[in-house]
Amino acid sequence: MAITIIGSAINTKVLKRQNFNKEPNGLETLIEAYAIKTSNRVSVVPEKNTLHTAFSSASTTYSRMVVESVATEEEDGGITQMIVTFVGLTSSTGLPPAIVRLIPTAGEGVYGPPLVIEAEYVTDVSETQFMAGQLSQNNGLASVTGFSTIIKMPETINGVAMPKDPRSAFFQTPGSGFGGGVIAQYSGYCVLSMSAERRGLFLVARNTYHEVQQIAQVTQGGFS
Repeated sequence: MAITIIGSAINTKVLKRQNFNKEPNGLETLIEAYAIKTSNRVSVVPEKNTLHTAFSSASTTYSRMVVESVATEEEDGGITQMIVTFVGLTSSTGLPPAIVRLIPTAGEGVYGPPLVIEAEYVTDVSETQFMAGQLSQNNGLASVTGFSTIIKMPETINGVAMPKDPRSAFFQTPGSGFGGGVIAQYSGYCVLSMSAERRGLFLVARNTYHEVQQIAQVTQGGFS
């Protein structure tokens, strides 16, 4: 009987508790548990990407967190428990520092150790801006027919300094020190792969970088 009285007394939703969690890359999740009327469930359950400021009954709300998922469980007395998971950042500005990993990898390395560099970080740009930003980091080295396009690793990501190139980038033509009819372009650490996953208002990006040097043999008919 008491449960029925509590259920009938609920107007829209009652916040029961909050639980915060921070992932290693700095992205945060906030889980809020609500009691709602079962009869109001359809109208109360928030849509994905609803802002925390627009939905939460908490005294403190966060403008950079949005709904990621919702789960409901019907209970006795006309009450439904609703679990709302928000994702984003509780801070109003800034981005968490990137995680940088050095991964030993056979076959990698030119003038430096055999490894790839992995960066995992949170960014607030769109997918289109993410791709365009990667391309804009190209260092403008001479473009040579037969050489692959390279995208340079940035000097910093979210305030974290990335490893330095083992040596300065260079472009050498035949007779300038590399011997014979050889053209060589050393670019330092460049993108090997890049990916991003949308999490609310942010992307979680994972980029890997490796050392790149391209060599072509010049013959009478061109490159070989």
